[in-house]
Amino acid sequence: MHSAFEVRDLSKSFGHVYAVRGVSLRVKAGEVVAVIGENGAGKSSLMSVICGRLTPTAGEIRIDDQPVHFASPSDAQRAGIAIAPQEINLAADLTVIENVMLGRQVARGGFINWRATEVEARRHIAALDPTIDPQARAGSITVAQQQLVQIARATATGARLLIFDEPTAALTEREAERLFAFIRRFRQEGGLVLYISHRLDEILALADRITVLRDGRHIADLDPQTTSKEAMIRAMAGRDVEELNLRAVIPSAATDEVVMEVRDLSRPGEFTNVSFDLHRGEILGIGGLIGAGRTETVRCLFGDTPRASGTVKLFGRDVAFAGPADAIAAGLVYLPEERRRDGLFPDLSVAENIVLPNLAKFASRLGIRWLDAFGAADRYVNAIPVKVHSSHQLISELSGGNQQKCILARWMMSKCRILMLDEPTRGIDVNAKWEIQKLLRQLARDGLSVIYISSELQEVIDVCDRVMLMHEGRVRAIVPTEGATQEKLLGLAMK
Repeated sequence: MHSAFEVRDLSKSFGHVYAVRGVSLRVKAGEVVAVIGENGAGKSSLMSVICGRLTPTAGEIRIDDQPVHFASPSDAQRAGIAIAPQEINLAADLTVIENVMLGRQVARGGFINWRATEVEARRHIAALDPTIDPQARAGSITVAQQQLVQIARATATGARLLIFDEPTAALTEREAERLFAFIRRFRQEGGLVLYISHRLDEILALADRITVLRDGRHIADLDPQTTSKEAMIRAMAGRDVEELNLRAVIPSAATDEVVMEVRDLSRPGEFTNVSFDLHRGEILGIGGLIGAGRTETVRCLFGDTPRASGTVKLFGRDVAFAGPADAIAAGLVYLPEERRRDGLFPDLSVAENIVLPNLAKFASRLGIRWLDAFGAADRYVNAIPVKVHSSHQLISELSGGNQQKCILARWMMSKCRILMLDEPTRGIDVNAKWEIQKLLRQLARDGLSVIYISSELQEVIDVCDRVMLMHEGRVRAIVPTEGATQEKLLGLAMK
């Protein structure tokens, strides 16, 4: 039986640097092939070539054993290939319906038939999540719902090959199960799926085959029926990744000193009567399902949205920030969930991204001492370390894990005293995740206080000293993570 889709000896280079080198990959009709690898392994570059965003340097793409050439993403779409990307890329001011059917509106007699277009859009949306309001503006729905809308937009193309890039990173367990049910139906109907994820459990449950990439090369094909997570990690990393209890390796440095005191913080429609203390050197997790009010709470603490009631004390003093600039000046920093959209300057270099908020440190009567600034950036890049060819490389060219390290370097340079992180390891591979978590434990040991939001309860248990569990905008419990289990924490959150 011929493969329905195939790449043969595919390579993509940028100058002398190869992002993909000699990769071959097959997907048969009715098959889900997972593609795994550390950040920087070449997964995104490979998918960009398959989708027509990049032109291959060598090799070929074949559909039904016939070579094809894509000059643009529209060429790939016409050939039946669509991707649901990891990063949100919706027209925020358009409705969900308009986003799903953008460029694919149903036309009759040369005019758009909006009724038929809406019926078609609702069908694709309902297949993934019938609770999404098709008439809502895309910018007004949750990040998880936006992710599902992107997937619906991909399915609306009528694609034969669907590519999913970290599709569950922003989804709740319920939403993820709906997605998996859709993928299984699509597979049963003869569809082809390429599935990229760092969540190894879901790959073992969903995939028919696993392709491993490392340093741009095809390393191995694994059988989900016979392989293990440990074997997958070894294949990705080329070594055994340390599965360490971070809290045992770097013990808690939390002191009795309260650096942030929050009492009865409320914002109608988002959260109600949130109260907690954060100690010096502590990592306090905020757990709970997506939509529990976690992000809304920290955005309010950061001055991004005003509070309706309640009090906040920072280092013993009452504060009411007019905006994020006031919070940063007071030593409080927030790293948002959508780091590429809200946390990076993608057209600037690594060094510029690190030093821009810290330019006052390098100001003189003659202007900015750029050599000193970039020298300082280099020291942080080397100390963390960030995997980069040069600190003058564009930050958009780095993997997600290394971009996150650059953002951490930015605020380490600012000498912030409280760091709030929202899903800091979303879309980051196993090894990079461990490195970032280890760095946070080390920073806490040096006196930094951290608020750590994560939808993965095991991650909260591994990294944090205590966890505040939220559900439907309210604090349900604040408990130590020592000896905790995911089941116990979920039970407390849902009580």
